[in-house]
Amino acid sequence: MLEQLEMKIVEVVEKVVPSIVSVTIEKLVETQLSDAFPVEGRGSGVILTDSGYIVTNAHVIEEGKEVQVTLNDGRTFQSEVVGESVVQDLAFLKIDAKDLVPVEVAKYKPLKVGQFAIAIGHPLGLGATITFGVVSALERTISSKKTFLEGLIQTSAQINPGNSGGALVNIEGELIGIPTAMIQWSQGIGFAIASERIQDVFNELMDAGSLKTPWMGIMGATLNKGIATHYGLPVDRGSFILEVPEGPSREAGLNAGDVIVSIDDMEIKGMQDLRAAIFKSKVGDEIIVKFYRSGDMQETRVTLDYAK
Repeated sequence: MLEQLEMKIVEVVEKVVPSIVSVTIEKLVETQLSDAFPVEGRGSGVILTDSGYIVTNAHVIEEGKEVQVTLNDGRTFQSEVVGESVVQDLAFLKIDAKDLVPVEVAKYKPLKVGQFAIAIGHPLGLGATITFGVVSALERTISSKKTFLEGLIQTSAQINPGNSGGALVNIEGELIGIPTAMIQWSQGIGFAIASERIQDVFNELMDAGSLKTPWMGIMGATLNKGIATHYGLPVDRGSFILEVPEGPSREAGLNAGDVIVSIDDMEIKGMQDLRAAIFKSKVGDEIIVKFYRSGDMQETRVTLDYAK
C-alpha cells in the first residue's frame, strides 16, 4: 500500500512539474550609502493555458522592472504582466512560447480536511522541489497592510522560500491552490489561494481585460453553533465579521461582531454564500445587507469597490 502511494506521488510530480515555472524579477534597491542598485528576486508560477498565460503571486513580482520566466525545460522568456491585484496577491503573466504544458485545474468539488496536498515550486531558481502534506484547514483568512486574503487553504505541505506562486495539487495532480504565504514564526503552517478563486479572477481578466473584482471589504468566518454559543449570538448561520478594514463596509457602518444573514434578500449561510453574492455583482453596485448586532436585526447599504 505504501509503495502504491509512493508511486502515485511520483506520477503526480512527473505530471505537474512541466507546468511549473521559475519567475525571476529585476528590481532596484535604494540604500542610504549608495544609489539604487539592481537585485534579483525569485518565485514560482503555474502555466494556466497553452497560449502562454501564467499565474503567480503579486508579491513575487512586486517592484519588478523586468519579469523573466524560465520553463522546466530550460527555455527563458521575457514576460508581460497582463493583470495584477495586490490585495488578492494574484498576478498574471503572458509569454510568447510554444509547446507549453498547462496545469489541470481541479473541477469544483468541496475539499475536505485531511486530503493529501503536494506543493511544487522553484525555490531559488534551482529546479523544482516537492513537499507533501495534507489539507489542514479551510476557509482561512489572513491580511496585512497590502493584502486581504479569504477562503484560503491551510496546508501542512512545507512552503519553502521561493515556492510562492507555485502549485498546490491533489493526489490526482490537479491544481487546488497557489501557495501564497507562510507564518514565519510557526513551522509548517502554509496557505494557498483556492483554485476556484484563481479561475474566477482569471476569467474576469479574460472577459474584461483588467482586474476589478467587486469587493465588500470584510474579514469574516462562517458562523456555526460553537461560535454562536461562545459569543452569545442570536443566530448560528451567517457570515460572522471578524474585522472591517478601511473600505466599503466600514463606510457603511458594519463592525466586527456583526452577523450578515442576507444580501439583496439572498440568504447568507456562510462565507461561501457571501462571496458568491458579491461576485455576481459589479463594482459600483449598491447592495442591501441585513445583519444582526447585539440581538437586533439591522440593515445597511454597501457600495462595492474593487480589490486593488
